[in-house]
Amino acid sequence: MGLRTDLSMRLIKRSFNKRFTMAKLTRVPMLGAITDSMFFKDDLMIILPKEKVFVEARKRSVTIPMDISAERADMVVPSTIIDHFIDRSRYVFRMNRCVCRDSNDCKDYPKEFGCIFLGRGATEIPAHLGTMITAEEAKEHVRRCREAGLVHLIGRNKIDSVVFTKGPKEDLLSICSCCPCCCLWKMVPDLWGKIGSTLVRMPGVEISVTAENCIGCSRCVKEEVCYVRAMSIVDGKVRIDGSLCKGCGRCVEFCRNGAIELRITDDTYIEESIRRIEPLVDILKE
Repeated sequence: MGLRTDLSMRLIKRSFNKRFTMAKLTRVPMLGAITDSMFFKDDLMIILPKEKVFVEARKRSVTIPMDISAERADMVVPSTIIDHFIDRSRYVFRMNRCVCRDSNDCKDYPKEFGCIFLGRGATEIPAHLGTMITAEEAKEHVRRCREAGLVHLIGRNKIDSVVFTKGPKEDLLSICSCCPCCCLWKMVPDLWGKIGSTLVRMPGVEISVTAENCIGCSRCVKEEVCYVRAMSIVDGKVRIDGSLCKGCGRCVEFCRNGAIELRITDDTYIEESIRRIEPLVDILKE
């Protein structure tokens, strides 16, 4: 297993900078279907909005009940979704390095902040790539990732099972902490729609624009802000492509004029996210 994984890792590193070209090839009908079956079939990865942006939005929201019980008091921020699954998994594995940032030789974000994997499949990942850790260590790791400016994704990503384990995709849950320069999912605008749709925004959030506040500065359009290229300037004002936007909230942080904001549209965002992820991987399986 270790040899196969090492070979896969070398292939990824050598081909990483060609990923956009390869993504465009998935639009060829047969190639798209084959790629989907091999690496993405029935997957779902939810991107969680940046916590600081989300907390500010929550303060403004009138849809969030103010009488949240003590029992549910910790169930109001996006990272709670991650904590929920970490607390329930029998196995928690932390990668020593981020494969994407390592492959792209990232200069702006820590390469040592690797993915966390949950579920029985984590026991098959070669030991030289990382280590089993406690739930508290995992939570501390993702907290440090947030502080470094990374954005979390959580769900089932079949390609991780293909590269790191020999088991079925239903045995491995992925928690990624992504930067805008190296994330594999920068390919979304180039991918065949069916594959690109496996990456979704967290339920209950949307990004909106107040046109009168926009001065057309184009800061939000840059790829280091919107890595899925959902932002554009039309007639001097920013416009968001809702089919591409994943609600990460980076653009909200970069806008100096308050033209872009994250809105909370449904107060069941935590429960709905957990409901969608839970059937994907049995994290209690021995």
